[in-house]
Amino acid sequence: MSKQLFSVTDARGLSVTGLSDTQIKTYDQILLDTYHYVPGTADELKSLLEEAPEFVLGNVLRGYSTMTDGSVSGKTVAQGYLENATKLTSGATPRERLHIAALGHWISGEHEARNAVWEDIIGKWPADLLAYRQLTGALFWNGDKKRQLAAAVQTLPYWSAEIPGYGLFLGPLAFALEEAGRFGLAERYAREALEINSTDLWSLHALAHVFEMQGRSTEGEAHIESVADKLNDYNLFRGHIWWHLALFKMAQGKLDEVLGLVDKEIYPGTSNFYLDIQNAASMLSRLEFQGVNVGDRWDRIAKASRETLSDHTVLFTVPHQAMALARSGEETHIANALDQWMSAGSNANGQSLLAAKVAEAIADFHLGRFSDALDKFARLRFELPDLGASHAQQDIYYQYMVMAAIEQEDIPRTKSLLRERIANRAETEADWTEARARLAEIERVESKAEAIMMLRRGI
Repeated sequence: MSKQLFSVTDARGLSVTGLSDTQIKTYDQILLDTYHYVPGTADELKSLLEEAPEFVLGNVLRGYSTMTDGSVSGKTVAQGYLENATKLTSGATPRERLHIAALGHWISGEHEARNAVWEDIIGKWPADLLAYRQLTGALFWNGDKKRQLAAAVQTLPYWSAEIPGYGLFLGPLAFALEEAGRFGLAERYAREALEINSTDLWSLHALAHVFEMQGRSTEGEAHIESVADKLNDYNLFRGHIWWHLALFKMAQGKLDEVLGLVDKEIYPGTSNFYLDIQNAASMLSRLEFQGVNVGDRWDRIAKASRETLSDHTVLFTVPHQAMALARSGEETHIANALDQWMSAGSNANGQSLLAAKVAEAIADFHLGRFSDALDKFARLRFELPDLGASHAQQDIYYQYMVMAAIEQEDIPRTKSLLRERIANRAETEADWTEARARLAEIERVESKAEAIMMLRRGI
């Protein structure tokens, strides 16, 4: 006979097993803090599980959080949480059983099955904040922007300001709209979320993307600086907000300030966290393209890249590891890395092989093989969004292509790539007016310096 676990109702009216009326309030806060990027939630959840070992979703959330850290080595830890949750399956609710299944698929590398389970959950229980945030976050790194927006829009009718966690629903909706080019709606929902919590980092992030895509660098800089004194109260995701501030400053030519942000906030020490490697490598590349001498700053990123060469599950990281290894002059390391990535890509999914091919093009660039780099990027360029991340992050690919064309003194190809680069930026008539003005400026580009200046101004 199966054991029926004690069930309570969470803040959004969903049944949760294994907790008391008091403990469910603690879990509700942990869930909010998790998606607000508040440090210490793992310790709080660990304590709650020690009090309530039959808390099904507690084990699932610990497993999700471990997998979200983006390391292959974390799968062993997550497997332990899955086993704990699986032992409780007979007394779990149907929704909780689906969460257990999603975690199992994730650990097994079955990403499509995982995403399908989360979609099933939000289809049946639209207020399931756990499934919603995990799904929209995963689709971001899968490069599936349309599906990300679909996930947010289908749950929209079920959310309102009266439901706890509403702001945490709005942030992914705003971001998905921005990535779909719906900048006006994205700004509206991001600002609504920020009225609830001015340091909701994902909503702040969504609004930063709107500013970036519309060329509103002064406004973007001012908005992030208005909450800058609070950013370091949050976990490592804060580094990506600092990265956006650096982009806004770069667009205005404040290159010394950008370098200062790299040193103080974006990569102040050696970090193996995948997002830190991405942020730092892409920003140093951008700075070097602008003629800035970054000194030995590549060395620490290269060290982290060597240490985590095959340990990242977020494959958008791979091209950034290639930047660091190639730029630090370690030809043996980059050759070995390319061999590993190509081998892994040939025996895995399409995203793995795409990551390896992009890494190869980047290595060619830094080894002075500009024609090879440009040819490889050109063949891949319409597949590049499949590697995940945002338009702003993916812009580094176009920067490499433009610089490769510049190094070959191919002004017509440079202009063509610069024109392609701004193709995704316009939503409204005003946006198109600005885009057409930029296109006219590109037509007047006749030198390397003028082309590089166009890169500085962002997408």
